[in-house]
Amino acid sequence: MQLILNYSINQTETQLVQLSEKYANQVTDLDDSENLQLLEHLTEMTDTSAVILDQEGTKLLQTNWQEDLTDKTLTSNEIMQLKRGETIVKEFTSNGSTYLKVAQPIINQNGTNGSVVLFSSFGLISNSIHNIIFLVILASLGAVVLAIGFTFFISKKLGAPPLIEMEKVAKQIAEKKNFSLRVDYKANDEIGSLAHAINHLSETLERYQTNRNEFFSNITHELKTPLTYVKGYANAVRHEMYQNKEEKDEFLEIIENETDHISDLMDDLMDLSKIEEGKIDLNKEDININKLAEEMLKRSQFRASEKGLTMHLNQPENTVYLFADKSRLDQVLTNLVENAVRYTEKGKITLTVQEERKDVIIRVEDTGIGIKQEDIPYLFERFYRVDKSRSRANGGTGLGLSIVKNLVEMHDGSIQVESEIDKGTAITLRFPTEEEKQYNALSR
Repeated sequence: MQLILNYSINQTETQLVQLSEKYANQVTDLDDSENLQLLEHLTEMTDTSAVILDQEGTKLLQTNWQEDLTDKTLTSNEIMQLKRGETIVKEFTSNGSTYLKVAQPIINQNGTNGSVVLFSSFGLISNSIHNIIFLVILASLGAVVLAIGFTFFISKKLGAPPLIEMEKVAKQIAEKKNFSLRVDYKANDEIGSLAHAINHLSETLERYQTNRNEFFSNITHELKTPLTYVKGYANAVRHEMYQNKEEKDEFLEIIENETDHISDLMDDLMDLSKIEEGKIDLNKEDININKLAEEMLKRSQFRASEKGLTMHLNQPENTVYLFADKSRLDQVLTNLVENAVRYTEKGKITLTVQEERKDVIIRVEDTGIGIKQEDIPYLFERFYRVDKSRSRANGGTGLGLSIVKNLVEMHDGSIQVESEIDKGTAITLRFPTEEEKQYNALSR
């Protein structure tokens, strides 16, 4: 308010000074009859009071005179200032009203022969200031009312039944581990987004709990079965419950095989745990895939020959290189080829290496028992067995393909399964080359 008041006073002062100068310059003779018309015109336009004085300060003309103004317009000192050609700007109070006084000397060829004095009341400015204050107070009260209403609405909104329900669900999830609970609120607002987040968290925890329970159940089963064999046959050997040496050797061989199975299971569990926790560091280098495939086939040739299977290798004439971790890639191929041998009774196993555009493709194909279409989506889950009646006999741990999938994805690769019952299975691995990875990174 003080800034507005100061600005208004300064503007009024500047305007009166300019008007008084303009009027003083136009008056050359104090006795001219046109002076009164000019003065009346000036006061009407500016809503001021005006008076023309002679050299001694005696009134000659006045117009739009206010009763509050004193008869003594100028002091003796001010009359002397005007005679020296100075402009007077002064505030004064008369009968409780405040005025701004601007006096300008009227100068002709013979020097100063009079003066013009303009008076502007601050009453109009004060009224404007009071109006502004009233509007500001009114707006402030309106803002306070709106703020109270908005706060009341928000508090009601935040204390609405959906939030109370969310609180109950969250407490049930945290305290009673009841992950099956859901918040039944589907509005497209912030509270709906919060409800969706709580439901998503509950679903994730429920899935995690289910997987954990299944995992422990599977681990218990996978360990209990071989341990039962080990205990049973060890007990038979200890109490000499065999018919001859050959049967004893057979019992000991079973104990040894089941012990190997437990060891393999522990190794797979350790690998899978490290992979899922991100604790495996890949030592990547340029690998000769042709040579790696040849070594893989040589290692598997003996087991395949025992079952009467033939091994084939298809690879291009040029050498195919891939920037990867050799030991982990070897682990992937070992799992896939051994699975193919394990579930194939007759026919052949084919390992194919090829380059397609900017991808390296490795394909393991067999003529084995095949997989049902409905089982393929679950093939890479831990302990998932396609043929539960035969898997134990074939000696798998149930973790190999899960490890394969994780290792392939760690190399930015993808895995695809095609299978038909009694005709065989083909598993295709596709790895992007290092140039393709760099291109994709730059594109993103």
